[in-house]
Amino acid sequence: MREIMADLHIHTVLSPCAAEQMTPKAIVCEALDRGLAMIAVCDHNAAANAAATQRAAKGMLAVLAGIEITTSEEVHLVGLFPSAAHACRVADQVRSSLPDLVERTKWMGEQRIVDAAGRTRARDPKMLASASSLPLTDAVALVHAHAGLAIAAHLDRPSFSVLSQLGMMPEGLELDAVEVSPAGLRRGKHVEFAPMGWAIVCSSDAHSLDEVGDGRTVFEVQDASFEEVRKALRSEDGRRCRVA
Repeated sequence: MREIMADLHIHTVLSPCAAEQMTPKAIVCEALDRGLAMIAVCDHNAAANAAATQRAAKGMLAVLAGIEITTSEEVHLVGLFPSAAHACRVADQVRSSLPDLVERTKWMGEQRIVDAAGRTRARDPKMLASASSLPLTDAVALVHAHAGLAIAAHLDRPSFSVLSQLGMMPEGLELDAVEVSPAGLRRGKHVEFAPMGWAIVCSSDAHSLDEVGDGRTVFEVQDASFEEVRKALRSEDGRRCRVA
């Protein structure tokens, strides 16, 4: 076993609220500079830049394909997948319930779908900042139906978290982990959430390059891969994870 440092919640220029510098190559370079061995690309209700970021990594950094789903309750749920194809299939179902983008507000980015070098291939025509029609339980089921891991995003935050939107953790919610923000980690929220029984990760939810790696999780695994992350979240075969 070896220890790897991971930040499993990073946005690219596809997310409407991400900085224009969040291109695949720039994200990979920043992650490597910060000593990360693994990242996950989790754009809002979309996954079209995950494969480009994997190509940009050129094997120097493990890049998991993910998505950050906004449920009908406006809860943010991170899904991580064994391949970009899995993530895109989920994204297609999520995006089908989103309205078309009619006009941009001042804070919205271009929602750019890019290649590994950051060149624009297309712009997503859906309003990615909107809530989907999927209730939380259905979103979790969709992630699992496509071999993914379902993680409750930034559980400690006062907006867009399960607790802020629902006021409680629904009974029987089949999560694989819960995420705390870097600020929540400093406040000891990981200790508060431990009795819930789920694995706990800390991720940056980076929307700009200076945020990459601000939140990180240490995985004790054989290699930096999706399957090893799955085992670590379940404490299987000697794999472990802990917030850092």
